[in-house]
Order: sequence, then C-alpha cells, then structure tokens
Amino acid sequence: MFFVLSKILSFLIKPTFWVIILLVSAILIKKRMRLFLLLTLFTFLFFGNDYAYKKIIKYWEIPQTNFNSLKKYEAGIVLGGFSEYDYITKRHNFKKEADRLIYTINLYNNKKIKKIFISGGNGSLINTDYKESETIKEFLIQHGISKSDIIIESKSRNTKENAVETSKIIDLKKRYLLITSATHMKRALFCFNKVNIDVDPFPVDNSMSRASKNIEYLILPRARTFELWEELIHEIVGLYVYKITWKN
Repeated sequence: MFFVLSKILSFLIKPTFWVIILLVSAILIKKRMRLFLLLTLFTFLFFGNDYAYKKIIKYWEIPQTNFNSLKKYEAGIVLGGFSEYDYITKRHNFKKEADRLIYTINLYNNKKIKKIFISGGNGSLINTDYKESETIKEFLIQHGISKSDIIIESKSRNTKENAVETSKIIDLKKRYLLITSATHMKRALFCFNKVNIDVDPFPVDNSMSRASKNIEYLILPRARTFELWEELIHEIVGLYVYKITWKN
C-alpha cells in the first residue's frame, strides 16, 4: 500500500501538475481568473528557470567526494534506476543517472572497491517482470567484470527497500561505499543508516559548479528544468515522508 501511495504522491507533487490545476481553476472560477492566471505564469516561469534551479540545487546536493582520498572498501553499493532494458533488441537504454554505473566501474578498476553490489528490482506499478540488477549484472560480465565480484539484490522497488533488502545480504560489520546521484544521496543515506549499514557517500551526477548566465537560461523557461525540479521535490518530500513514517 505504501508503495502505491508513494507513486500517487509522486504524481501530485509535480510542478507540471500544479500548472494544469491552476489553469483549470482559472477556467472554472471566473471571479478569480486573473489571480489564477498570474499564479500559473509565476509557477511556469519559476520552475522552468534553469538559473534558479542551479542556484537552489547546490543547497541540497551532497558535494562530490575526492576520488584520490578514498580508502578501499569491501564493496560499492550502487543504487538502480539508471537504465531500462529492451528485451527485443537485448540492449540497455541508459538514463542520465548512468553516472552511477560508470563511476562504479571506475572505482572497481582502480581497486577502490573490491566488489560491486547492485541494488534494484523494478519500481514500476505495471511492468514488474524487468529486474534491473539482473540485466546490469550480465552487462558488467560482458564488459570484463568478474562474475564473482558482482552481488545483486532484485527485490527492491524504492530507496527504502534498497536499504532493507541489502541489509539482508551484506556483512553489516564491514564498511561500504554508497554510490548514487547527488540529488538522491540524502534520502539514500538516511535509509541505509536506518538499517545499520555503515556507508560513506560517493555522489555522482552533481550539477555543474557554475550556473550559466546566458540570457536564454536567465529568462526563457526550459522543459528539462521542470523534470529536474520534479526530481528535487520528489527527493525532499520522499526524505521527510520516510522520517515521519519509518518506525524502528
């Protein structure tokens, strides 16, 4: 039930949904049409503004870790959600979060992590057959990673389950490197700490150090920025929902 409710909440907190609701309100409530149109315009301009997003995201993201200062870890725990698999063509379609996998391979090849632990099943409400960690394991083997150095769990559907299912498999007496997107790291750290897994963060996919000051980024809304805001709001709301609902 919690999983289904979380999917519904993820839809309701989207800025694009808010824009639609405000426009519908402007049409239905004639006496407040001007107010709702102004609110729609403000919402559209703010959540479409790339410069504003880049300035705000810096206060939420976990800063990047110095690669050279890293010690050696028993394993790197990489969280799924970075790929899809086409069963017809037998190929992966990697998302922007693929930095998670790229840096994991880099850490492994540079002997910063002894093993690769992939946590991720299927987060979809409809298509539940696909198990991301299973297909990524095969991908890694095909690209030279030793099968004996790959551990997976394929039951989890969200970050909380990532942590819970991982805790059932790994040795809780050892220390691990947690690899996920910088925007997602705070929520991930909370979950893994809750189940007593000793981890250090290795955030990837950080926003750029400098926000562009080109006129188009300062003024013109960008469709991609709406997606980025959705991710950020999802992470903030998700973290506090976990804090409120997760009982020891």
